[in-house]
Amino acid sequence: MKKLIALALMTASLAIPIGSAWALRIAPPPGPSRVATSEVIFLGRVMEFEPVDVDAKQFPNAKETAKYRIAIVKVTEVIRGLKDEKTIRVGFVPPPAEPKPGVPRIGGGFRGPTLEAGQEGLFMINKHHEGKFYQAPDFGYFVSSQDKNLDKEIKTAKKVIEIMGNTTKALKSDDADERLLAASILIAKYRTPKVFPNKEEPIDAEESKLILSALANAKWTPVVFGQPNPQQLFFQLGIGPNDGWKVPARVTNPDDFPNAIKGWIRDHGDYRIKKYVPAASEK
Repeated sequence: MKKLIALALMTASLAIPIGSAWALRIAPPPGPSRVATSEVIFLGRVMEFEPVDVDAKQFPNAKETAKYRIAIVKVTEVIRGLKDEKTIRVGFVPPPAEPKPGVPRIGGGFRGPTLEAGQEGLFMINKHHEGKFYQAPDFGYFVSSQDKNLDKEIKTAKKVIEIMGNTTKALKSDDADERLLAASILIAKYRTPKVFPNKEEPIDAEESKLILSALANAKWTPVVFGQPNPQQLFFQLGIGPNDGWKVPARVTNPDDFPNAIKGWIRDHGDYRIKKYVPAASEK
């Protein structure tokens, strides 16, 4: 019974959509997804902070602005998205000041990403929607120079960027791992909402078929942090009952979900994966 409960909890956790901000803070997406959804990737060091904070909206339709602290980050190696920049501006909303002893904290316990002078490592970031600066890397999108996996993360980033240059070729590769990596890149690209409001529309039929085939024919191994997993990727597609997907009535062993997913893909070869695109704002 304990094994079944653990299996159910594990399966439920895989259904958390990658676009959920809270989900990202519980556990960051695999390395390829982080790379695919980051406009700028580089090795750098936080040098100092600008003396005056910047007013900016935290999201496009916000009615009020917030104070952003701006860090000056020295670029030591560009991996993606920058040209000749020696430094870039990276902003974050600083947490409220700690209350005095005996004074209760107002509000929840979560605090957004921050930067500290002297931080050094791999940054995976995006430009703020107003274009004034880049956003501080969220949980999982910064790998410290002290992290033993730094070299591995850099290698992964470079491999992902190489595949992003020709995902169709990678989806048709003889190597199942390369096909799965390409599929994870495209799923991150299409299934991560970057703008609000948004809507969904189907991607190219042939590309959709190749992505689903890559999932069905992948090596269905246990989840390994930082590596693409076909079961996790399937749940990120947002496929539900209206698409003919039914959760197995009984889950008695680890193969039940994979077999159900493979069966659905086999029976729905004409399904077209949907991507998020901007939707017109309501007046």
